[in-house]
Amino acid sequence: MQCILREKLLIQGRKLSDISNIYQIDSSRFVNAYMLWLDEAEKDLSVLRSPISIILQSEKSSLNSVLDGFLPDHIQPEKSIRKIHKAAAAQSLEKISKEFYAKIDSIDQMFDQMNEKLCHAIAVLASKDHEVFEKLQLNQKGVGIIWRKLGTLPDTIPMFNYFSAKLSSTDINYILMDIMQKILSNKITSSHENHHNHA
Repeated sequence: MQCILREKLLIQGRKLSDISNIYQIDSSRFVNAYMLWLDEAEKDLSVLRSPISIILQSEKSSLNSVLDGFLPDHIQPEKSIRKIHKAAAAQSLEKISKEFYAKIDSIDQMFDQMNEKLCHAIAVLASKDHEVFEKLQLNQKGVGIIWRKLGTLPDTIPMFNYFSAKLSSTDINYILMDIMQKILSNKITSSHENHHNHA
């Protein structure tokens, strides 16, 4: 379910950017807004059992201890308690932001590798079954047809088994849909080019 995790991380990451802007515009609301976001993001991501939800939980506990008066080593002692709270929340936000985008990057890299392997399997399928893409529709039914054919062709069964073991059905769907979009848009482009050449 890496594609769902990626979407959730992107949505929460955008909300985090908005909270970062609050720091510039109205810093008195910043700590409270960030604490609320931590709570919401942790609940949102814990559904997927992502390790990031554990990091969020840990950040929440650390910040609560600062709000209760504990001063961590990395925070400069200040006369103003409000400034201490803001500094702790700002450092936490920066850390979480890096974690989010590192995870998104790692999911993207994984999808790129899988996309390449699946493209190869589909090319093998197309070479063995020429009609497979002739009337292919870009929908769940179309994805299902391609996936079933990959699982029945002797040349692609090893790859089919590899993907089945490595990815959830949601992720397989996500990657297949992306590949099919490219195949169909290339078909449309090449048919236009052929039409122009004949004209």
